[in-house]
Amino acid sequence: MLAFFEYLRNITYYLMFATVAGMVAPSGKYRKFVSLVLGFVLLLLMLRPLVRFGNELEISDWFTGIIPGNEMAQGDWQAAHTDWQNTYLREVFEAQLEAQLTNLLENDGFTVHWAEIDYTDDFSQITGVRVSVSREEQAVRVPFIRIQPVQIGQPESEQDAGDCPTATAAKKLISEFYNLPTAHIHVNVTKAR
Repeated sequence: MLAFFEYLRNITYYLMFATVAGMVAPSGKYRKFVSLVLGFVLLLLMLRPLVRFGNELEISDWFTGIIPGNEMAQGDWQAAHTDWQNTYLREVFEAQLEAQLTNLLENDGFTVHWAEIDYTDDFSQITGVRVSVSREEQAVRVPFIRIQPVQIGQPESEQDAGDCPTATAAKKLISEFYNLPTAHIHVNVTKAR
């Protein structure tokens, strides 16, 4: 209660000072400037107890009890924040890796249908890559005759990625870029449509 009366006394003293300063200030354009500055100082003086109150509380205490029946301890807030932060970092990292892999393969003429990248928990190393790609074979330009190649023994929709030159080229490209053994890279080649 004593702090409240001290707060009121400080505001009263300041208002008396501001009144005298307003009377002494020269008339004209400077009077508006002096009144603006005095108003800002009064505003800061009035908000000072709120700043002190805010500094005494932890930020996590501000949100305790907002949701009825869901009071969280200090450690729970920190754990929830850490989980949210890790989830956000994981999503951003995965999006960047997928965009990087897609750009890498598309620059070499591949079309990427889907990609999955495995990595360590600390985001320091890529441990595996699974990707589905297709590559449009470049047709040889012949003046009058065009022959479509026919693949014998291959299914219509997918090729066996083990012997396929497209898969081998994609594996080599990914292996060199990520410095990853080809045993950790799985390429599924889909027929271009």
